[in-house]
Amino acid sequence: MTSQASSESAQATLLDALQGSSAQDIIALLFRFELAEPFFRALKEREVIFNAQGLSEPEQIHAEALAAFKAHHQLESDDQIKAWSLRHALSEDDLLSEAIHAFRLRQFSERLLGQNRETVYLRYKQKLDRVLYSLIRHSDADLIRHLFYSIEAGEISFRDAASQYSQGIEARTQGIVGPVDLATPHPEIVSRLLSLRPGEISEPFITESWHAIVRLEYRYDSEYDDETKAYLGDLCLNSYFEAPLRAEYQHIINWVLAA
Repeated sequence: MTSQASSESAQATLLDALQGSSAQDIIALLFRFELAEPFFRALKEREVIFNAQGLSEPEQIHAEALAAFKAHHQLESDDQIKAWSLRHALSEDDLLSEAIHAFRLRQFSERLLGQNRETVYLRYKQKLDRVLYSLIRHSDADLIRHLFYSIEAGEISFRDAASQYSQGIEARTQGIVGPVDLATPHPEIVSRLLSLRPGEISEPFITESWHAIVRLEYRYDSEYDDETKAYLGDLCLNSYFEAPLRAEYQHIINWVLAA
């Protein structure tokens, strides 16, 4: 059987299965394979964006939206565009529709961010900033204290001490951890990192069941650039859709179970 014939046979089988299934059957399958939430979110987004007032009119942004869509998905040639469209079962008109929706969705997220952008940025700055640090942790407080003074005196390097004595997985990387955002490490570690300058070592401290010392290697402070704006815009979108989606989601679950 040729590749085209095999594809047509699979398509026919799928269409037969869909035509023989009820709406409840199809939605139940979405829940079973954990596809329901992204599916319903996409529908809700389309409903809101289609009816939103004050966004760019679709016919006015064809070229701009398509260019942004191609850049986002790294589609540079006609062959790449055709292959991507085929993979996602999109006609040329469908591709343009997706591009316009994505463009207007970004406009909508920027509107939600609006006048609160500085407040939102500061609220999530710990998730946006990055730190690279070194860590040594051990169950023996006396050993950690000894290592701290030995490193300070230049008798052993932090990397060698971490490799030889640290009891965490950081021993495999000579103590190096990151870069990670400031929301990832244990709060006790974060509080030390925030008080250090690059190259400085904290005094011994306790974090959960460990005695530890850390050294700040580098701190990457975030900037309010296009990438940050997009991240914050996505957070605003998630917050905007969360409550109505939860309610509708539960309503649909009840409907499927009652069928």
